[in-house]
Amino acid sequence: MNQITFKQNLDDGIKEIKKLPLYKLDDDTKLLKKAFDILYKKDIFTLYKVDSKEHNDYKFILFSTLTKHSGSLAFLAIQILAANAIMSANNFPKRELYFAKQCGIAINHLRAPVTVVSATKCEGGYRLKGRLTWASGYGIFDTLLIGFHYDGREYESMAEFSNSENFVIGEVATSFVGNSMATVNIELNDFFVKDEDVVSSQLMRNYTQKKSVSKTVHFALYGVGCGAVEALTDDEVKKVAHARLESIKDRFLATNDGEVMDKLRIELFTLLQSIITTGMVLYGGKSILIEEKMQRYYRELIMFNSNGLNNTIKGLFKEKFLF
Repeated sequence: MNQITFKQNLDDGIKEIKKLPLYKLDDDTKLLKKAFDILYKKDIFTLYKVDSKEHNDYKFILFSTLTKHSGSLAFLAIQILAANAIMSANNFPKRELYFAKQCGIAINHLRAPVTVVSATKCEGGYRLKGRLTWASGYGIFDTLLIGFHYDGREYESMAEFSNSENFVIGEVATSFVGNSMATVNIELNDFFVKDEDVVSSQLMRNYTQKKSVSKTVHFALYGVGCGAVEALTDDEVKKVAHARLESIKDRFLATNDGEVMDKLRIELFTLLQSIITTGMVLYGGKSILIEEKMQRYYRELIMFNSNGLNNTIKGLFKEKFLF
């Protein structure tokens, strides 16, 4: 699959998705799944077939195009692409089986300085105890890539995303954005994973130490910005907003320096907040209506900026506010 084919498939999928009431994709899980299935059938999430060196190019095309139509849908895209990338990078023997499924991810707890999900070895696999948090896509994804600790190592494994006595799915979280993603916490009570479903095994803290510089949040924020600029009704503001947005885009595409990326993320967030707020004010009070785009972009701006936060980014935001 080359970029031309990918973009054509994406454009075809979005044409179908635009026939849906887009403002409902943020709150209606069944409708969000319908939209997700449209893209899934268009092979939009098969970047494992593409050379990893080109992944950022494809993800930029995807998120700069998709996010303006639905942040919730773009967020699910981030999840499945991450799960598939991990299976591919580790040459997981059963990866083709799971590529054919719709897979989410619940491994962020591996960043914690303590063990959140522990395991005991048993015949044919492991029994897990602990809590998986922020697992999105319940009722949409078939499977989950989950993380756990055992004997000084961190593991990633596949699991069915379905409620059971040992895999207890909690209530869907309620938030002011992305309710349709059906985000849940999961209690693991001696939950069994097979040896053959283990994707990777690395030294403890590998997930934190080896995590590469990611531009995914920047891509998604830029996509929100593209939608916001398109929705502006004042031509003068639109021209300036577009120029400033493209300037930041050019800079984050040109760098792989983590410190620069963090600073550009804050600059991008601040610009988008200003664009959206100005657009809403100029459009008037009706901008708060649920079917209007700007109020959705405002909420999705917060959603994407809340993703992947670490102490460095938090410190930079605090420093910007104080000084």
